Amino acid sequence: MEKEIMNIYLKAGRIAAETLQYGRGLVKEGTALVDIAEAIERKIESMGGKPAFPVNISLNDVAAHYSPILKDKTTVKAEDYVKLDVGVHVDGWIADTAVTVRLAGEDKLIKCANKMLATALPMFRPGTSLAEIGEAIENVAKEFKLNAIRNLTGHSLGRYDLHAGFVVPNVHTSSNKTIAEGEVYAVEPFCTPGGGWVKDAEPPMIFRWIADRPVRMAEARKLLQLAKADFNKLPFAKRWIEKQMSAMKVELALRQTIVAGAMHPYNILKESSGAAVAQAEHTVIVADKPIITTKP
Repeated sequence: MEKEIMNIYLKAGRIAAETLQYGRGLVKEGTALVDIAEAIERKIESMGGKPAFPVNISLNDVAAHYSPILKDKTTVKAEDYVKLDVGVHVDGWIADTAVTVRLAGEDKLIKCANKMLATALPMFRPGTSLAEIGEAIENVAKEFKLNAIRNLTGHSLGRYDLHAGFVVPNVHTSSNKTIAEGEVYAVEPFCTPGGGWVKDAEPPMIFRWIADRPVRMAEARKLLQLAKADFNKLPFAKRWIEKQMSAMKVELALRQTIVAGAMHPYNILKESSGAAVAQAEHTVIVADKPIITTKP
């Protein structure tokens, strides 16, 4: 990896790490999720980064893809498993990191997620297979008598590309991919006392540009332009658009672009049996001594 690109990755990682720690401090009983999300995203911008995706603040059985809308009334409760997932990019180079916070105290679910991540990270050396990493993560879940979530994975990162072609499984698989020096991965194990699967739930709160398509509404055309240019084709929050158009026009514009095949909606992901989920995540660059860009 070129030194200049490495330095940008490290800068994005520092911003993400500091922002995540800042976000942890905002998680207080009674605080609205939308206020936490807005503050975290402002923090990213103030440090010279941009969101690589909307802040995800997923509670309890919601594993991922919950980014509150502007009028969201959801607040934090002491018993909640609050998953903060923060993405930062600097000139397109991405850092992705997450933590689970529980005001009532950490329990074995959170400890399991943290150990899953800590077990996987040192394995990101050239020549290691992704299957080995997935098996090691799954074995930690078994040690805690919990389940890794099978249909959620980590992912390779590229410039302006959150899912750059390879997945990091959280269970044993038959993958024959071996990792190579300089590759960059977001490693994000999820664990649960439930069955270990997630399912789609409505409504989507996060979207991403796919392609330019003919759309009738002026607002839909504006939305496509924002998604493609201002958001760099990366995922964006419905909340961001709500600041620029009325709620009704946002709904109509999103619906029109999705029907046209121009926009991809990310459904909320819930644990299929309704059990709580914990998550931990860092971004790592493959090397003989793996480089964790998002380490505090």
